[in-house]
Amino acid sequence: MKNRKGNAFVEAVFILPLMAVMIVSVIWFARVLLTWQQLVSAARYGTDLIANTSVSAEDIKKDIENYLTHRMIDGRRLDINSIKEIKVEIKDYPEVNIDVKNFSKIFNDINGLLKGLLLPESDVSGVMITYTYNLPLIMRFTGLKELNISAKSSVLSGSGCKNDIHKRRLK
Repeated sequence: MKNRKGNAFVEAVFILPLMAVMIVSVIWFARVLLTWQQLVSAARYGTDLIANTSVSAEDIKKDIENYLTHRMIDGRRLDINSIKEIKVEIKDYPEVNIDVKNFSKIFNDINGLLKGLLLPESDVSGVMITYTYNLPLIMRFTGLKELNISAKSSVLSGSGCKNDIHKRRLK
């Protein structure tokens, strides 16, 4: 009977540290997913600002930073020092002038719009956010000290955008 009690104690000594590492890993991974979700939401917010306002890229960066880190935020705030990069790229899109009398001009404008839809990489405005997450000590066996989490959101120039910066209004 004594051997069985000792057996259970020895098994517990070996299993408890492993379970502790697993529990910490699950909690840490859940925090990383929550952070990634916040970054995606902030990037989408940035592209909404690009598409629907005439705010400059620098102001959008500041707004996204406040969106993620401001002390008045309800819920979880991110560390401002861990934000590695907020990249806002606003691409201009050519004006579309529809002149009913000049058919070739209409064709060229429509051709430009279709090209923008088929080859959007050259006409995409977007926001990319990179956040650095420090790995816990027990997870540094991988050789990494930090993990970079990135989120990106894009909006196609000329896709109904009302921003005066982009000159995308039909005349």
